[in-house]
Amino acid sequence: MACTGHQIKGYEINGSAPLPEFEGKMVYMKDVSNGQPVDSAEIIHGKFDFSDTVTIVSPVVKVLSIRANKSGLEYRLPVVIENGSIQAYISDVVCTGGTMLNERMQDFLMAVDEYSTACENKQTEQIKSGFADLLKKYIEINDDNAVGEYIRTAYRSSL
Repeated sequence: MACTGHQIKGYEINGSAPLPEFEGKMVYMKDVSNGQPVDSAEIIHGKFDFSDTVTIVSPVVKVLSIRANKSGLEYRLPVVIENGSIQAYISDVVCTGGTMLNERMQDFLMAVDEYSTACENKQTEQIKSGFADLLKKYIEINDDNAVGEYIRTAYRSSL
């Protein structure tokens, strides 16, 4: 398909949730501030999607959530709802991409994951201080967008 140069009006999320226990389950798109579902989609053959054709003027973060049967664990992936085609992958690891702000969200999620891995054998105070510095760095990088606002809100107690 040729690139036409026009941007998608609204958004589409093309999701993959390949764990066998997810088949037939619902993925819920939840509001970050209150955790309430705003939309849902069924996982069929390991895939799910969300879309809306309304142009997004102000991007916002929502959380995609799947509750696992076996463990009762909730798999969560923050995604930025913005104009364009968004990719979401929810499994033992989670990732998002496809649009500028979702790439930035993924950069942040990877940094948090790398930081938590690097924290083995460190003192609690060192971990807290380093994590606060990491959060501040990503808030500064994303000060003018929905990713920065999400980090400020979701990680408020760690700042």
